[in-house]
Amino acid sequence: MTAVTPDRARLAVAAVAVAAEWHAAHAEEQRRELWPLHEGQQRVHDADTKVVVALAGTGGGKTSYAPRWCERERDAGTNRDGLVIAPYKILKRVTMPSFLTHFAGQGAWESKVDGIWRFHDGGYVYFASADTPESIEGAHVSWAWLDECGQRQFPVEAWEAVQRRVRYHAGRILGTTTPYVIGWLKALHDDWRGGYRDDVGFVTFPSTANPGFPEDEFERARRTLPAWQFRMFYLAEWDRPAGLVYADVSDESWLPELPTDASHWDWYAGLDFGYNNPTAVVYAVLSPDDVLYVADEYYESGRTDAENARLATRPAKLARAWGDPSAPEAIEEFKQHHWPIMSCARHDPKAGIVEVLERIKTGRLRFVRGRLSELPREMDSYVWDDKRPDVVVKANDHACDALRYLCWMVQGAHRLSAQPATNGARERKPEMAGVRSRVF
Repeated sequence: MTAVTPDRARLAVAAVAVAAEWHAAHAEEQRRELWPLHEGQQRVHDADTKVVVALAGTGGGKTSYAPRWCERERDAGTNRDGLVIAPYKILKRVTMPSFLTHFAGQGAWESKVDGIWRFHDGGYVYFASADTPESIEGAHVSWAWLDECGQRQFPVEAWEAVQRRVRYHAGRILGTTTPYVIGWLKALHDDWRGGYRDDVGFVTFPSTANPGFPEDEFERARRTLPAWQFRMFYLAEWDRPAGLVYADVSDESWLPELPTDASHWDWYAGLDFGYNNPTAVVYAVLSPDDVLYVADEYYESGRTDAENARLATRPAKLARAWGDPSAPEAIEEFKQHHWPIMSCARHDPKAGIVEVLERIKTGRLRFVRGRLSELPREMDSYVWDDKRPDVVVKANDHACDALRYLCWMVQGAHRLSAQPATNGARERKPEMAGVRSRVF
């Protein structure tokens, strides 16, 4: 057996160091050979700005590419720690699995409950929900990946927190998203286009930049979708639906949490029923000064009325729920499951929409961030029919209908409770008394 002399040991250590140096120098080249990037991904990869945003059509390969960027930045950073952030449901369903699949075998959970993952060779990854910006605070990192940062559930407060987290190590930020709402990301894009932000870069590519995206599906979307929707979701070009009904909903309409007194207030709900189409329930608490705080939702298809009545949340302080008047069987089923529900008073849908709009414009309809996903998605594409301007397009409007029932009946209750309780109550017309009985 050959003895290991000090000289042999030194040579072995030197050989390992040379091999490591060679591997580091050629790692990117090896990655390119093993996993070639398509043209859009390559432009993102080559961008050298501190902040780079991949603005891509659906299926364009932005999320599948991002872990590759994280790997490079981790190797280049002054420390090896990073942040991965997305709206909560997307984080759990898409972003986190994509990241962990890419780095399979290279690390393990330090604390799954706290969203802390550790690389075997050093460095931590902190997963955080954009819905709760305070969860982002804490660690200083050298890179951050913001997935679907163009969604309404990714507020400006989360963006500001991320920037604070990377400053200590002069780290970089990658955003990956499809254009959604006209919010802080659109404002950043406009600043970049205007030449005011040389630290920011946007790279735009359509769905078909990904060679795996079916060309016939792309063309079918072009033929069948509204032009604005095709431009946003497949060409990755910001647009706004013509005739957007709830255009007055802005970032100021959203709150990070319910007011502290809300635990003392009653809950109310509006319901729109379906089976192939989803059953939508929109929940809100009502303040003493007549502000509705929409703070929860239920949105499921493929379930019977009985299943929905059993599985949908029923808050302990649910004072009243109102359902679609065209579905008395569904309302009866919910009653059988002890829901305090009755039919919404029949009304012109346009009048109900005006009720919702009035609340939005007067600040009496607010939304709680992090608790809603389907309602804001519907509101961002809820439009007036361009051929019949007093009618909305009936498509993907289930949560919007539930919200309309809720606002219409809550306001009806307020109008009646504001009437004098003396002769006015006795002289109220019979049909008004019937409305009151439906409301209460």
